[in-house]
Amino acid sequence: ICGEEALTLAVLESMRKTHNTDGNIITTNIAMKRLAKQGNTMGCEGIIIGMLQAGMEPNVVSYTTAIGACATEPKNSAFAYEWLKRMRSRNVKPNFHTYNTALAACLDGKLESTVLGSTIATEMLEDVEKELAVGLKGSADLKSVMPDSYTKVLARNLRKQLRENWRAGDINMQVAKATIRVPLLKLVDFDKSASAEQAKKRAEEEAAARSGEEDDEELTDRSEMDMEYNAVNLLHKDSHRIAEV
Repeated sequence: ICGEEALTLAVLESMRKTHNTDGNIITTNIAMKRLAKQGNTMGCEGIIIGMLQAGMEPNVVSYTTAIGACATEPKNSAFAYEWLKRMRSRNVKPNFHTYNTALAACLDGKLESTVLGSTIATEMLEDVEKELAVGLKGSADLKSVMPDSYTKVLARNLRKQLRENWRAGDINMQVAKATIRVPLLKLVDFDKSASAEQAKKRAEEEAAARSGEEDDEELTDRSEMDMEYNAVNLLHKDSHRIAEV
């Protein structure tokens, strides 16, 4: 019996040979999601390389899905962070789904992953300030980097992981509290910050301004993206729940 991973690769190869095409961005992202579910980081990388070679530019869902592969067991925080750098090099901006997925990839108990999680939290907070400064164009759920409730859960768990790191003697407690923990605390307490209040007010204003302006095609595109993100989010949320049991 052909496994899901082998079947996905076989279908992609058959599509190339039969139709002389690599598919469109939606079908390719779906195929990559199936590989990400298996934690196949190399397979996801291969698909993105194939997309670029075929002249198909990966979008934020593509990169978030590749990071999702890094957030399944065994987690690979270094590769997740590498994907963040790669997508920026292609002028694709991460959103809060992307950041959450990258943070989830850092929850493996290792100090080096905690450090990367802190770095990712810092970059997310920097992007938040940029968004507040210049505003947001498009759907907040697809474009925004504003932390959500799941961001807070991930940051809290990374803070706990840091505590275990210093208790294990991997890092000096005072150094950890003064450096690595700072951005994690900011994410945990984000909803209490002035930035959060400003973001909420701006989101309400933009939602009111967009009300009734979206046509059927825009609504369809947004619905498709929502479904793709829901599928990607389940990759690491399911893994996180399993780890807690």
